[in-house]
Amino acid sequence: MAFDEAIDEYLVRTRELIGTESPEDRPPTDPGPRLPAERGLPSVLIFDEETIRRYSHSIGESNPLYTHTDYGRQSLHGSLLAPGPILVHVRYPADHGATRRHGYPVANFIAGVAWEFFDVIRSGSRFSSSKILREVFEKRGAGRRLIFLVSEVSYWNLAGELTAKAYGSLIQVPMPVMGEGRVMPVERLGDVLLYDQDVATYSDTETAEIGADIPDPPRRGSTIRWWDEVEPGEKLPPIVQPPYSMADEITYQSLHQGTTADSEGRPLPRALLPAFRLGRAGHGHPDHARTHPVTGWPFTPGDEHEDPYLAPYRAQPLPFDFGIQRAQTPVRLLTNWAGDGGFVHKMYTAMRRPVFYGDVQRYEGEVVRRYELSGEGTPAAGGVGGGATYGAATIAIRGTNQRGDVHCEGHATVLLPTKKKGTPRLPMPHRGDLPHVPLKAHSSIGWC
Repeated sequence: MAFDEAIDEYLVRTRELIGTESPEDRPPTDPGPRLPAERGLPSVLIFDEETIRRYSHSIGESNPLYTHTDYGRQSLHGSLLAPGPILVHVRYPADHGATRRHGYPVANFIAGVAWEFFDVIRSGSRFSSSKILREVFEKRGAGRRLIFLVSEVSYWNLAGELTAKAYGSLIQVPMPVMGEGRVMPVERLGDVLLYDQDVATYSDTETAEIGADIPDPPRRGSTIRWWDEVEPGEKLPPIVQPPYSMADEITYQSLHQGTTADSEGRPLPRALLPAFRLGRAGHGHPDHARTHPVTGWPFTPGDEHEDPYLAPYRAQPLPFDFGIQRAQTPVRLLTNWAGDGGFVHKMYTAMRRPVFYGDVQRYEGEVVRRYELSGEGTPAAGGVGGGATYGAATIAIRGTNQRGDVHCEGHATVLLPTKKKGTPRLPMPHRGDLPHVPLKAHSSIGWC
């Protein structure tokens, strides 16, 4: 089969999956004792306090509302909370489309993630999920075909209540160098790279300047940020992450070790002998193994993000971040500014370029709109007085590296206490069968 025919087949077979439940990131078929859930597939994860702390640290979060038990219990919420995007460890909010044993010649990258939250996530929570492919379309960019897949993920708590929804968009970049399968020949590694990038190096002056910005920015904490006093143009205190490292990748990835299933429903191993057995059994399967270009070992786990020798399998010159990890970090920007009484209702982050090994990340935000929101998620007709109405602010988000390159952009809706209504009423009332919000809508700042 020729390359173009393989891509055409992939598109046809992927479009056939629209509207169906995704087979990806499902829990193992025998995960041990599970509590019943009203909807979806129950996750094996329980968000106990230690899991919440580990997750928070994996996105650079040190807010005591998420990391210190006593602080959380004494807060207005009466519990340690988890940042909303922790739900990625229940179900990854993107779908890769059609599969076959040797894969299709495409390199996949997360393009953007939109979140819609209706309640906080407390310690002890557990969730079920459903992931459905909703949109598949093709564009052209940089002289090549680009295939976009948009999925919708719903997250229910154990009472069967919809706590959040996520919309994940994935780009599949057709790669002729791969031939007819997902893994390019070892001798072709490096022939095609999507970026020309060396590892960042820092002078003493740069190290001092960046280091001065890294300590935690001002955090609102228990001091109320009144919606009534917020004005468009207000800048949020920026957050800065130190140079991206392998430890940052491994720490994040380790959180969902064993919580999802392989293609046969068993817990998916990622290291040592269990990973070797999986790679050997499925050698040639796009998700199981790569031939290492230095050692020649044919059953090397496909760690294209972490391993500098394997990154060219994804057409990258260096180890690069998980886009889904980057899509979560801006929540810190919002919660630091909003304080304990604020609530992140919506957040969208579009990926512009990878964060490479050694890159510094800086995130900034600005208030662009202050308005009144009804409980059904639409602008309120009256003032923030009676009924389920909220004081809302739209925040523009921008992430850059040490070179000034934009690696992500987005927007968010933050609900804040008002002097008439007090803290936002949670959970937010909503219809249980909320319709799909297409990419064209949720990627626009008008959604927030």
